[in-house]
Amino acid sequence: MDLQIAKTKKVCPRAEIAAYLDGELSPSDELILEQHFAICKTCLDELNLQKKLLSALDFAFESKSEIELPENFTKVVVAKAESRVSGLRSKKERIWALSICAGVLFLTMLGIALESDQILYSLSDFGKQFLALAGFINHLIFDITIGLAVILRFLSQQIVFSSGFATLLFLCVIALGFLSFSRLVLKFSRS
Repeated sequence: MDLQIAKTKKVCPRAEIAAYLDGELSPSDELILEQHFAICKTCLDELNLQKKLLSALDFAFESKSEIELPENFTKVVVAKAESRVSGLRSKKERIWALSICAGVLFLTMLGIALESDQILYSLSDFGKQFLALAGFINHLIFDITIGLAVILRFLSQQIVFSSGFATLLFLCVIALGFLSFSRLVLKFSRS
């Protein structure tokens, strides 16, 4: 018996019954569904039940006249709504609401992560690639700094042994340039 019900649920187009009653099906689909009604008692019963429900709803809406609302109905509803949510305006209520939202977000993310291992692997791969890029940039800055230090050391040795005052002035200019470059590199690496 359960097997027959399971087969009926798979084969029967129950979702199309409402569309049939609303006239949303194409003529060929209507014909197919009407042929199905001829052989399936379950779907025919469902069709009759939905027809009765629609008739009852039509009768209920036709028999009653329109409900008249008082003139100040909107003002009363707004005043009652504002008075009942006054607790949300306090700082403690906002903190509680934010905590609950954060907890729900955490549980949702945890559920998604537990449901799909690929998300965790994707995040792990992204983290590894991000760390590899950060390591590359760190080594690049370090190598550039070391290279500039070697070049400046070589140039300073050449200048120091050749003249006195010009050498000191040149070293000051080189040091200021190196400091400004290192600040630029630090600013770039922080951003």
